[in-house]
Amino acid sequence: MTGMGSASLSAGGLAGPFYHRLGLEAVALVLVALVLIAARYFLFSQVRSTTHVRVAGSADDGGLLAHEPLPRAILRWGFGLLWILDGLLQMQRAMPTQLLSQVIEPASQGSPHWLVQLVQLGVDAWNRHPLWAATGAVWIQLAIGLWLLLAKSGRFAKVGYAMAVGWGLLVWVQGESMGQILAPGASWLFGAPGAVLFYTVAAATLFAPWRFWARDRLPRWLLWALGAELVGFGILQGWPGRGFYQNGISQMVAQMAQTPQPSWIAGPMRDVAGLLHGGVAAAVNGGVAVVLVAVGVAFLTRRLLWSAFGVLSVLSLATWWFVQDFGFLGGVGTDPNSMIPGLLLALAGVVGSTRVAEARDAVSERAWWPSDVGVAGRLFGVWTVAAALMGLGPLVYAALNQTTSSALALAASDTPFSIDRPVPSFTLLDQYGRPVSIDQFRGKRIVLTNLDPVCTFDCPLIAQELRSADLALPPSVRAQTVFVAVAVNPVIHSVQALQIFDARENLAGLSNWYYLTSPSLARLEHVWQTLGFGVSMPLDGVMVQHEDLSFVIGPHLTERFLVPSDPSLNSAIATSISSLYVHLVEEV
Repeated sequence: MTGMGSASLSAGGLAGPFYHRLGLEAVALVLVALVLIAARYFLFSQVRSTTHVRVAGSADDGGLLAHEPLPRAILRWGFGLLWILDGLLQMQRAMPTQLLSQVIEPASQGSPHWLVQLVQLGVDAWNRHPLWAATGAVWIQLAIGLWLLLAKSGRFAKVGYAMAVGWGLLVWVQGESMGQILAPGASWLFGAPGAVLFYTVAAATLFAPWRFWARDRLPRWLLWALGAELVGFGILQGWPGRGFYQNGISQMVAQMAQTPQPSWIAGPMRDVAGLLHGGVAAAVNGGVAVVLVAVGVAFLTRRLLWSAFGVLSVLSLATWWFVQDFGFLGGVGTDPNSMIPGLLLALAGVVGSTRVAEARDAVSERAWWPSDVGVAGRLFGVWTVAAALMGLGPLVYAALNQTTSSALALAASDTPFSIDRPVPSFTLLDQYGRPVSIDQFRGKRIVLTNLDPVCTFDCPLIAQELRSADLALPPSVRAQTVFVAVAVNPVIHSVQALQIFDARENLAGLSNWYYLTSPSLARLEHVWQTLGFGVSMPLDGVMVQHEDLSFVIGPHLTERFLVPSDPSLNSAIATSISSLYVHLVEEV
């Protein structure tokens, strides 16, 4: 059997509800902002802040310089802006439906089983509530970015840094599969060890007292870590037998050039891909390996730092364009990939190692806020907390709520049509050979569909959706609900065939399940016509084409909803369509 209404998850299937939810949440944040602005002018107009300054090096100075060290400012501002960019990229219309299939699931391929299972936990949570998860990811990333830009010292700042570390680790593990470092073919060129790991490292360094930057301690550690990373990936890049000396890089460049983007970007990429063959590809790969090791050694020994950084910048920007396609062009990219974050870390390390920071006056780290932000800064901080909660709330809900929403079902099929027409009267035999009339279900809710008893593709999936929906109904609702299917095979439609189908799909034990047929093909065809089930005669004697239609019928035998197609493409959508049936049954 081939379902004539086969559906797929389109990029825009949830775009409307996604942007609607984002819009409502944005309005809520605007209202919060207006309240805070009013509070600033009407309640705190007379507030004057005082600054208590202490000398750096005193007994409990907390180690914060009044003038933030430049390398630290580079990380805070650079990654703050990157978090905001990522939040804006998270607003792409395809995020609720295609982030998993185009980004997260492909990234986990080749990783160890335990990591794939860990990633699957996040996939399942997203599939259960894609709208909640997608909008939550937007606001949490925007909030982190604003938090980094706003708060440079004090306990409030550390809360934001902690949130950046926690969210970064979560995304690194479940969104990037640990940067694919445990998968075959891991390469610095392709994004390993993962862009979000750099975000996390940057946020973690912001916890350190400012005196660590002034005394060249933290920049030195940062350069050592980056140097070890580059040497390690340089060795892996140059290791024979990993495929990079053949056409690995060329294939990646050619693949990236095929994504939708301006021709002035894609054209040079295609030209480069055409050159990277044979000896040229091997030479380029060997050159990349040598450069990575050389820059890594320079960072480890802290020699020729600015020259090494310049070489790394040229290689990184070339890789960002020709290999990574700027990270977010085409598809559903959620960040600019690893090159820019890696360069920011390297820049902070080099600046901190070559620039002598002066220890000036210091303020206490014990205060929640630095003294120079004023009332407006504090109120903006409150607004940032509201934005963070706007993100955390939906994400926690998606993770903890095991009930699947119907969002994916609506994305994979047309929105169920609201209708209001009486069900045509008919009488057929059930799977046990007993006469059953649709009229005998007056006073009950009915889900009515059609199934081919010998189908091995769509129909078993539909049957499982119906079974899941039946078992998910509250007991009081289930007692007043029946699920009815009409056999739609012109050749094989005996009671015995229906019983075999029920046994195979574990439907026989459902007391409110009715699978109807008739020994008379003419009577069956009459029912198909009156219900609107389009059925094509089989060409090979067995396989049948029929429309996958379902009706949700109210207690007065009035058709209330028509579900026009079957979205049974994967287990997540199947679970979602089951939830859709539950929702519609409870509504009639």
